[in-house]
Amino acid sequence: MIFDVLKYCFFILRKKKNPRTACILFNNLLISKRKRYSILRNAGVSVNSNSTIIDPFYFEQGKITLYGKVFINANCVFLDAGYISIGNNTAIGPNVVLTTVTHPASPDRRPKETICAPINIGNNVWIGANSTILPGVSIGDNSVIAANSMVNTNVPPDTLYAGSPATLKKHLV
Repeated sequence: MIFDVLKYCFFILRKKKNPRTACILFNNLLISKRKRYSILRNAGVSVNSNSTIIDPFYFEQGKITLYGKVFINANCVFLDAGYISIGNNTAIGPNVVLTTVTHPASPDRRPKETICAPINIGNNVWIGANSTILPGVSIGDNSVIAANSMVNTNVPPDTLYAGSPATLKKHLV
């Protein structure tokens, strides 16, 4: 019985891009890393074997590109209505949220509209646990986002940002 369900899930993934099914399979099957990453690729996520993604991992549409060696710790949520790009040698702590979508502040427009903007994370970046990166943010190479930070503005290269909202704390070079 269980094998019939698995066959059906893999059939759906092959027929069309289905991120919801991909998340369920990725987070719940005890299969090899190669097969798990194949599930993500079928859903549109660009990931290679040098990256590590610890489950559970949640995403919406598969508009995610991981360049080179990326480490994503447990319980990360990527709301990828817009594109998310993550550079080589980047580490993302547990419980991090990357959201590319928001709503207008106006109560009349809020239920009907969404605003999407991509998130770009450079190379050699470290994002600490429980941080949130908001739509349209770019984080420069070699930067650090301290734990429990909320980033709503671009982060220049070689800097440490912390707080909610995150502000510049230190130049790293």
